[in-house]
Amino acid sequence: MKITKEVFYKKVTDYTFIVLFLLIFSIFIFFAIRPSLKTAFSLKKVEKDLMEVDSLYEKKIVSVSFIQSELEKNRDDLYLVYNALSKNPNVNKIIDDIKIAADKTNFFINKANVSDINLLQSKQALGKVEVIIEGYSSFPDLLSFIKEIHNQRRLKTIDNLQISNKSKSSTDSANLSIKINISGYYL
Repeated sequence: MKITKEVFYKKVTDYTFIVLFLLIFSIFIFFAIRPSLKTAFSLKKVEKDLMEVDSLYEKKIVSVSFIQSELEKNRDDLYLVYNALSKNPNVNKIIDDIKIAADKTNFFINKANVSDINLLQSKQALGKVEVIIEGYSSFPDLLSFIKEIHNQRRLKTIDNLQISNKSKSSTDSANLSIKINISGYYL
């Protein structure tokens, strides 16, 4: 009889414990473990970003230290920069330099004009003073005048040079009519 009871009656199992366990476990995973995992992944991304920023800062620090070491190395020669580029236009110094170069090289100046100087320009741009000189000289003396201008400490460039024949003769010592634009720079 016992066998027939066991065979003909279905055994009822209680799944409430398993259902409750899975429900509580899923709630625990959703509210406790999921935020921890999200935090871990976001911290990994922040770490990667900080590593990139750190490498960028390290490159900048290396470049600043390199510039500082170069500045220390060349500190004794900084006066040359200030001689080449003055803080003010110093037009009289530019004209004196041109006159000294002309006197050394037999370049005769007939007329010299100074272009307008804008003293209110932004401090980030390099200032420019343009001197337009008209004169005469022979070609070898003109070349030595140009070399003399470029050998001076004050930074000057020759922007325009016009040469025309003043006399009908074409000898080596013939005087040429010359118009030259010389620019001096300042900070």
